[in-house]
Amino acid sequence: MDKNTQESKAVATTDVDESIDATFDDTPQATSTDPKEPSPSESRNSGVSWGFLFNLVFILLLLFATATGGFYLYQELTVQKEKTATLTKQLQQGLDDPLSRITHLEQQQRAVENQFDQKLAQLRDKQGQVQEQVNKLAQRNPNHWMAEEAKYLVRMAGNKLWLEKDPQTALSLLEAADDRIETMKDPSLTPIRKALARDMNSVAAIKSTDVAGTVLSLDTIIERLPNLKVNRSESKLNAKDDSLQVTESLDDWQSNLAKSWQALIEEFVIIRKRTTDPAPLLAPDQQWYLVENIRNKLLQAQLALFRQDQVNYRQSVTMARKWIFQYFDLADNKTEQTLAALDALATLEIQSPDIEQFAATPLLQQLVTHGRLTTDQETSL
Repeated sequence: MDKNTQESKAVATTDVDESIDATFDDTPQATSTDPKEPSPSESRNSGVSWGFLFNLVFILLLLFATATGGFYLYQELTVQKEKTATLTKQLQQGLDDPLSRITHLEQQQRAVENQFDQKLAQLRDKQGQVQEQVNKLAQRNPNHWMAEEAKYLVRMAGNKLWLEKDPQTALSLLEAADDRIETMKDPSLTPIRKALARDMNSVAAIKSTDVAGTVLSLDTIIERLPNLKVNRSESKLNAKDDSLQVTESLDDWQSNLAKSWQALIEEFVIIRKRTTDPAPLLAPDQQWYLVENIRNKLLQAQLALFRQDQVNYRQSVTMARKWIFQYFDLADNKTEQTLAALDALATLEIQSPDIEQFAATPLLQQLVTHGRLTTDQETSL
C-alpha cells in the first residue's frame, strides 16, 4: 500500500512539474517521437537550476544593498555622534570657562586681601612703635624740644654754608641755635655753647662773596655787548684836501694846473709816523663771532663763580676784557663803562670755606639722643 501511495505521489509531482514547465516555456511541447529531444526528466532538472540561481542572485543583491545601506547609515550615525560629542564638549568648555574665571578672580581677591591684612598689620606695628617713641619723648625733659630745634638750625646753617655759599645766613642760623641753648638755662650745656661760639667765629672769618650780585653784573655786560661800537676807523690815506680840487671853468686853467701838480707831489710819497699799534679792523660778518666769543667767556666766568673756581673765573673775565679793549671803539662811552665793570669784577676774590663740620653738631646729636652730655666730651671742651 505504501508503494502504491508513493507512486501516486510521484505521478502527481510529475504532473505539477510539467505544468510549471509548460507555463515558463513559450514553445509548445513536441511529441516524444524525436529521438534527439530531451527527456522530461532532463527538462525538469534544468528548470529547477535556473530558478534557484535567479533566487540566489536576487537574495545576494538584496543582502548587498542591505549591507551597503547599513554601512552608510552606520557612518552617518558615527559622524552625527562625533558632532554631538564635539558640540557637547564645546558647550561644556563654555560653561567651564566662566567658572574657572570666577575661581581665578576669587583667588586673586583672597591674595589681595591677604596682602592688605599683612600691610595693615605692619602699619599697626609701626604705629605702636611711633606711639611708644612719643610716650618716651613726652616723659623727657621739656628742654628736649629746644635741643631738637637747635640741631635743626645748625643743620640748616651747614646747608647755607656748603651748598649755597652764604656765610652770612649760616652765621645768623648759628646765632639762633645758640639762643635756643641759652633759653634752656642748663649749666651742663656750656660745652655746646662753646662749640657754637667757635663755629660762629670760623664762619664770620670767611670773606663773604656776593655771588648773586656778581652774576647779575655779568648778565648786564652780556646784554650790553651787541650795543657796543666796533672799531671801524678808516685810514686817513684816502682823505682828500678840498682846497686842491680843480674847478670846471676854463679861465682857472692856471690854478687848476697848479692844484693838480700840488696834489701829485703830495700823494707821490707820504710818510707818517705811528706811536701806537694800529687798531685791528673787523669785517661786518665777523662782528657776530666776536660778540659770541666774548659772551661765551663771560658765561664761563659765571660757571666758575658758582663752582668757587678763582683761577678760571679770573682767566675768563680777563680774556673778555682783552677782546673788548682790542676790537671795540675805546672812545665810545659804553665801551669805557664795560671795561671799568670788568676791571672791578676781575679783582673779586672767592674764598671757599675750610670748615668740614661744625663742632656743635656731635654734641647736639648726643643731647637729642640721650638727653645729656658725657663727661669725656665736657672735659675735652
